[in-house]
Amino acid sequence: MMRAQFLCLATVLVSLSTRAADPFEGGHYFDETNMRHLTLEKAGFGSTRVLMRSAAAPGSAGVWAGLGQRKDKQLPFAQEVEEGGDRGTFYLANVSESKVEIIIKPGQTKPVDAGLVGTYHRVSDAKLLQLAKKESQAATTHLVAALQAAAKSWKVKDRPALAVWKEQWPAMRQRWMDMSLAPAKPAKKGAPATPAPAAPTAPAAPVTDKSAEYWFKLAEDTALGCAFLETLPDVKVGTDWKGEYDDFSGGHASISVMKDGGLHVTLSFSRAGDAQTGNMDAMAKPEQVKEGKSGELTADLTYTDPEAKDAPPATIHLVKLGHYLQVETKGAERYAARGWFDGIYRGTPPAAE
Repeated sequence: MMRAQFLCLATVLVSLSTRAADPFEGGHYFDETNMRHLTLEKAGFGSTRVLMRSAAAPGSAGVWAGLGQRKDKQLPFAQEVEEGGDRGTFYLANVSESKVEIIIKPGQTKPVDAGLVGTYHRVSDAKLLQLAKKESQAATTHLVAALQAAAKSWKVKDRPALAVWKEQWPAMRQRWMDMSLAPAKPAKKGAPATPAPAAPTAPAAPVTDKSAEYWFKLAEDTALGCAFLETLPDVKVGTDWKGEYDDFSGGHASISVMKDGGLHVTLSFSRAGDAQTGNMDAMAKPEQVKEGKSGELTADLTYTDPEAKDAPPATIHLVKLGHYLQVETKGAERYAARGWFDGIYRGTPPAAE
């Protein structure tokens, strides 16, 4: 069974946009009829990697990756898989400076097209920027529609979480953009947080809103927001504390209810392609878990780093909003590097005991 490889969309789409003398070693092509991006890159040992992504869904991060060895102006290739894996259908690409034509390699028994067959025309940097901006705008339009639909499809008890998410969204997306476009090494545990630089440190070309990479990344991150809004909580999820929770971009919360009424809470995240990770594990005493007159649930916890006891503790404030969880932290930056714990998390079924 073929499997899509999920790569950083903006990097895949733009890193090869600069014209190369050899089209097998770098090129960006686009099929306007079927809304498909195709890039070629040198993969070492005489190999060429083929990357295809559909642009029909704005911000889509699913990329099909193939690998092959060139023969003159042709490139026989198949899906790139782990050693010993089934590569599936083999293709044949006729490559030139202006276009790439892909067909299924003749002589195969019952080949299955993964959606690659067709003609892709090379695009200039100016055209690539135009395509990127168009995709970003389409993603924004999708987000507006997703917010309108959520206002009707989310359960009444969940809509306060929607209001908070909508208020937080612009800052959350910008934070994700800043982190992923100017990546930094994760901070060592117990060390001061790595501050977000005002600009990438010594980049070859700073990423700005004038670059295609910026707009493709904005589309990708906006699509993450759309997916969060359009994925409703599982029917097995209750409105009490116990459960697993996920935010829009790699954040996770796990809550267990203790026999005495206290809570065991674990907050973690893996963001920017696992370049930024964080974890906090804390307990809430029964008196720190409260229920308001209107039935709202809140909990306050303190996290102390066992390896840095002289460091000031971080505080965690939780609010249960229907099937969602609002997380607010203070003093947690040293455990988050350039990532974050705060936000709205959607409930998933409790882990099996």
